[in-house]
Amino acid sequence: MEIYLKRMEYSATLRAMNPKIAFDSEYVKTYAYRCVWSSEYKMGTNYHIVRDCGTKDHLLLLTVSGAGIANGTTLRPYSLYLFKPHEKHDYRTDPDSGSWHFLWAHLHAPANWLPFLEWKTLSIQSIPESERSRIVALFRDVVVNTSSGSGYDEALAMNLLENILLRLAKIRAAGDNLNFGEEVRRYVIDHLSERLPVGSLAAAFHLSPSRFAHRFRDAFGTSPQAYVEGCRIEMARRFLLTTEMSVKEVALTCGFNDPLYFSKRFFHATGSAPSRWRNLR
Repeated sequence: MEIYLKRMEYSATLRAMNPKIAFDSEYVKTYAYRCVWSSEYKMGTNYHIVRDCGTKDHLLLLTVSGAGIANGTTLRPYSLYLFKPHEKHDYRTDPDSGSWHFLWAHLHAPANWLPFLEWKTLSIQSIPESERSRIVALFRDVVVNTSSGSGYDEALAMNLLENILLRLAKIRAAGDNLNFGEEVRRYVIDHLSERLPVGSLAAAFHLSPSRFAHRFRDAFGTSPQAYVEGCRIEMARRFLLTTEMSVKEVALTCGFNDPLYFSKRFFHATGSAPSRWRNLR
C-alpha cells in the first residue's frame, strides 16, 4: 500500500520565480533563502523515481522507518542521503523491506551552506537518541513550514534546514576526529622508537604542521609533543614491569635517545625513578 502524506507544493513566492534559472553561484546569491518544497512519504514496493538529469537543487532524504535504495545505496532508518544539483536521481523502496517511510526536502542552498553539503550519505543512528529525535523533529518542522505559502514560514523552514545541516556538520566533524584520532594513535604507537616531531607527523597525514596540530588538539585535547611523550612513558612503564630490559634499553626502545633525560621525564610523570618502578612488580 502506498500512502502519500500531504504533498507540499511551491510556495506563492517560489511560483513567481523564473524556473529557467540554473543552479549556480549567481542563483544562490539572488535567491539566498528559498526552500523549494518538502514532505513526508510512506511508500510501498512500487515506488520508484528516476530523473536522469536530477534537478537544479539539492535533494535531502531522511529515512524514518523501512528502507529505501538511492543510486544503489541502501537507506536504513535514521540514514540521510543527499543528491547534488543535476545528479541523476534513482531512488525507490527497498523491495526486501516492503515499505519506505521518509522525509525529503528540495532546497536551493545559499552559497555559505555549500561547505555543509559536501557529503553523500550520513547515519545518525549512532548518535544519542535525543539528538537523533531532534533532527527528525526539525525536519518535520521544515515540512510544516513549507506548506503554508507564507514568506515568513518559508524563511523559517530554511532556518530549520540550516539548523539541521549545522548539526549534521557537527556529527561529521566528531566522526572525522574519532577516525583521525585513532589513525594518529596507531601511527604513534607503531613509531615510538623514532623521532616524532610535529613536522614528520603532519607529513605522514598529508597535512601542514599548523593544520595537523589544530586537528590533533581537537581530537586529543593536548599537544602532539605531550601526547607522544605520554605514550612513551606508558610503554616504558609496561616494559619495566614485564621485561628484563635495562633502563637504557627501555629508553631507546621508547624513543628516548638519552637515558638520563628519560629518567627525568619518567620521574616527572610517575613520581618514581625507572629502577624503583621496576621493583614494584
